Amino acid sequence: MSARRWAKFWWQDWQRDPALRMCSLAARGAWIEILCLMADANPVGHLLVNGRTPNMRQLAAVLGCSEREVSKYVSELEENGVFSRSDDGTIYSRRMVRDKAISDEASANGKKGGNPQIKPKKATKVKPEEDKGLTPTLNQEATPTLKHQEAEAEADTEADINSLTTFESERAQNPKSEKSKRASRLAANWRPSAEMVEFAQANGVDPERTAAVFRDYWVGVPDPKGRKADWDATWRNWVRRDQDIRPTARPTQADRRAAVNAAWAGVPDIEGV
Repeated sequence: MSARRWAKFWWQDWQRDPALRMCSLAARGAWIEILCLMADANPVGHLLVNGRTPNMRQLAAVLGCSEREVSKYVSELEENGVFSRSDDGTIYSRRMVRDKAISDEASANGKKGGNPQIKPKKATKVKPEEDKGLTPTLNQEATPTLKHQEAEAEADTEADINSLTTFESERAQNPKSEKSKRASRLAANWRPSAEMVEFAQANGVDPERTAAVFRDYWVGVPDPKGRKADWDATWRNWVRRDQDIRPTARPTQADRRAAVNAAWAGVPDIEGV
């Protein structure tokens, strides 16, 4: 299993790289397969299998094509400046070697709790041609913004891992604290506490009837709306709203008769018009 399980892949860099665009579709397909081998190599970014440089016959077997075809693809990629060679002739990806150096530096800074912007650290020395784009021509300049984005992404990944480790440690030491902050659903057999009953009565709300409506409503609400961090506070707000919308007392028969009489009293006498 590869020690490097994932890598950032910038789609626009692949599609807009002039060196790659000058290569045939078959050569570009061979290059992405070669990149997969390089990601699993040691050092990362070099075309090595079990620490050794494969010959054309071995590379053809890995890529699933003939030796003649793989020789053609490699020559085409090299002619267009897609890759470089080390002093011993080993093929390597300039972008992948550069990414690994940035990743290692960001990881080291993250473990020390430092910030490269605050505490400048001497940059890792690489060959001039290694500090260029994805698989660019040798004279293409690197994009500073892209390099910073990649360094920040690596640092954020380290920070997320450290934060998760700290959270798991704190939860193991104090599980009650973690549980108290977590939202939960209302139990199907929920009933208001004595304190909550008194609160309802003080606001003129029937606690038994209101509790039944409250429980049936919230048990039926799906997630995530159906989860609350503090059900007592939810109950108090429910009681306050119930108090505000509760209808006034129904009028008595005497009240209705008086209203009718008052209405007729305001009607003029037709015969006297």
